[in-house]
Amino acid sequence: MSNRNQAVVLVGGRGTRLGNLTQKVPKPMLPINGRPFLEYLIALLRREGFHNVLFCTSHLADIVQGHLGDGAKFGITARYSREPEPLGTGGALKFACEHLESQFLVLNGDTIFDIPMRRLTNLLQQHVTATAAMALRYVNDVSRYGAVIVNDGLVNIFEEKERPGPGWINGGIYYLKRDVLDIMPSGESSLERDLFPRLAKTSHLCASTFDGYFLDIGLPETFARAQLELPVRFKIDLVGMVSQ
Repeated sequence: MSNRNQAVVLVGGRGTRLGNLTQKVPKPMLPINGRPFLEYLIALLRREGFHNVLFCTSHLADIVQGHLGDGAKFGITARYSREPEPLGTGGALKFACEHLESQFLVLNGDTIFDIPMRRLTNLLQQHVTATAAMALRYVNDVSRYGAVIVNDGLVNIFEEKERPGPGWINGGIYYLKRDVLDIMPSGESSLERDLFPRLAKTSHLCASTFDGYFLDIGLPETFARAQLELPVRFKIDLVGMVSQ
């Protein structure tokens, strides 16, 4: 397979902020208009030409794998890396390293960001010093996420959460070179806390801004928004997806 055709979806978190909703169902499998949220992400990946998908699972992993199987019904080839316990966004990739191609797309399993994903693959080729590319999204209040400061296409600073006001945030979609994981520790770690700030300090993290539809379902209020917005914005079935 092409080393630019693999996507990794992080679906191993516990989703504690959604309370009882995620006690028996992993957050990416929560139903949106009768379909698991994860099916929306898969349809977006298929639209963008990413058919080789690795799912990094942990919490309630059997539910994810039991639903998707080998992926054929959803137009993809599905593989799995199961952590014995949730290892965070960085630890999940480190744990799955043997399954990763030399370059790969990464998505958070609880966030939908409708962008032309191939622009990230091209961006990484353009910045020869970079080992990772990040999609940024403008929001009216960065306090929940923390702002990202970019200069000449390279990320310089990650600001702390809780500072209110508008700005650019990490949109939860990345394109990485596998070698970047060599600097990550084994065990639990975070891309956002342990890897990306380190890459920013050494001019190894490039970024581009996008204005596509953006929503994460990590809070009760945003999960409720998803119920209203996603069925209207996206019409999906098992063989295709149409953005409305």
